[in-house]
Amino acid sequence: MPCGDDRKIEAATKREDMILSRALKARFFSSPSGLPVSFRLDDAPVAGIPGTWKPAFRRRQIDARLVETVFKGLAPGGGLEVRVECLEYLDYPVIEWTAWLANRGGAPTPVIGDLLALDAVFDGPRPVLWHCNGDFCDAASYTSEETPLPGGASLRFAPGSGRSCDRAFPYFRLMFEGRGLSLAVGWPGQWAASFESAGGGVRVKAGQERTHLRLMPGEEIRTPRIALMSWAGDSMRAANLWRRWYRDHLLPRPDGRPLGPLLAGFWKDENPEFTGATEENQLRFIPKWMERGIRPDVWWIDAGWYPCYCGKEGRRRWRMTGTWKPDPDRFPRGLGPVSECAARYGAKLLVWFEPERVWKGTELEREHPGWLLSAMCETNRLLNLGNQDARRWLTERVCGLIRDAGIGIYRQDFNRMVEIYRPEFNIGPLEYWRGNDAPDRQGMTENLHVQGYLRFWDELLERNPGLWIDSCASGGRRNDLETTRRSVPLHYSDYGYDEPEIKLCFQDVLFQWLPYFKEGSLRSRPDGSLYVNSGSTFPWHCGFGPMLFARIDIARDDYDYGMIRKMTDIWRRAADLMIRGDYYPLTPLRRSRDAWIARQFDLPEEGRGFIQAIRLPECREEKLTIRPLALRAEISYVLENPESGEVRTLSGQELSGGGFEIALPPEAGCVWFYREAGR
Repeated sequence: MPCGDDRKIEAATKREDMILSRALKARFFSSPSGLPVSFRLDDAPVAGIPGTWKPAFRRRQIDARLVETVFKGLAPGGGLEVRVECLEYLDYPVIEWTAWLANRGGAPTPVIGDLLALDAVFDGPRPVLWHCNGDFCDAASYTSEETPLPGGASLRFAPGSGRSCDRAFPYFRLMFEGRGLSLAVGWPGQWAASFESAGGGVRVKAGQERTHLRLMPGEEIRTPRIALMSWAGDSMRAANLWRRWYRDHLLPRPDGRPLGPLLAGFWKDENPEFTGATEENQLRFIPKWMERGIRPDVWWIDAGWYPCYCGKEGRRRWRMTGTWKPDPDRFPRGLGPVSECAARYGAKLLVWFEPERVWKGTELEREHPGWLLSAMCETNRLLNLGNQDARRWLTERVCGLIRDAGIGIYRQDFNRMVEIYRPEFNIGPLEYWRGNDAPDRQGMTENLHVQGYLRFWDELLERNPGLWIDSCASGGRRNDLETTRRSVPLHYSDYGYDEPEIKLCFQDVLFQWLPYFKEGSLRSRPDGSLYVNSGSTFPWHCGFGPMLFARIDIARDDYDYGMIRKMTDIWRRAADLMIRGDYYPLTPLRRSRDAWIARQFDLPEEGRGFIQAIRLPECREEKLTIRPLALRAEISYVLENPESGEVRTLSGQELSGGGFEIALPPEAGCVWFYREAGR
């Protein structure tokens, strides 16, 4: 935490952030022709909005922190209109923009190709690009790299199947000496981005991967949303600046305040997913949590609550999606009694949906086949959200369920379109979109679908005050900026439930870019069951996150519920700081069971934070010396271990100089909360 000269340095750095941001805004957003948007029109290049298009703009201040500028121009001869909507943040060095192209004429437009939301050169010495490979249900998911971009070097990124974070991650950090840019591409489909060394800088291009299309009269397409943050300093400062902006401007506020720590409870039997959930067993086990002295904030019902009985197999299959109503055999009164019971104990009901994937023989496939897109997969079809009738039907059906069932959290998944879980069968929406495009309409089906998907979510939020959304797509495969402006990615990967050494490394990327997510009390590897069933606190330490999914079988009497209550109390205290504080990894991140992992969350405004250390099962080193960051050298700090009750008082100089020694047995963790003495 800065003070004295350090405070002056921090204030100067913040001023430099804003100077850098203003320079970018002046360069790219002071005139229509300078806008960093480009495309080809019948093979002729168009950059920004040319002067011959008679451009105009209007500017309005939305509130004390946000200014909107809209640029607009019409192609000579009429017909094609370009509109670029920009949002300028006054409290952060951030600008966002989206371009829209519309046909205002009476005939098809010329072919629009290579439409880029971002096409610009950013100057700076010795560029290095931070990038990540996203999620793909593998131990190598969320692997980040820093790649230098010497003269002539280039990098290109795109997801694998039409889901925005599938094998690619639409968040980048372009670093120059002493400063840089954080960049996000908001496109819940198939985006592409390239970075090419160009003279004294880097040329960056980003947009929908394929566009080669004509617009029919009245049609409109859009580009991805681009967010650009300018910053001075190093990459860790950049990460924390992004975290603060995310919390202040993007994190959902369903009750007028940003989401805080949430504990999720549930009950399911041995059936796959929640195909065994019934009104009776849900009502029976919600009170059981309270009897154990554990109070969930969220009651979780995942896949399988709808009619999904497969007569051929003699069992229910959660993947049979497309009939969006509660299974009358298991929920004869709908889900309302479950939400009412949860509410009596202070919990909101979360319910899983997957509306875009439609299983053959379900209600949508039987009654509205014209709304569905087909591809190579015979089992599943894709609900075309670019079809306005389909989107309106879905909106009405889901809003009715939210109202009748008292759903407080809408959870939307988007799985592969085939059942075979191998990389070579990673079939997603891209094949459906592209397979339904004519040669002169390439990219149109995807673009309209993305618009419909976002409109659907916007209407859910508008029509259901207090609702918030959880984004899931086979784990964390659709968490781009447009999606996360409307949701949080609670379930960020389907991989690693029993491999804390992997999940703790995954979390590092999440804490930097998408800092609100769910983690579960991870079970130890030898235990193949769903639940944590040992008396160890280790799974709880590894499961600390802004939301905690308590992976316990609440029906059992042989748990150490006293320990569980103690750990959830410690988690709540830590999770508040995880959400509001700055994040600092204190050890190298190795995906190995023989390592220590330590991290720190610091809330400088309040002079407090915490340090967490975890010794993984095969780590041979008994002790770890930690040197916390962001502390004031001349201030004394009171450190408290809430599990052991131990308290220490050390100066910031001692902590950052000699360090803070922690000793743990293998497969153990600890938390040390700290605060400035006297506060």
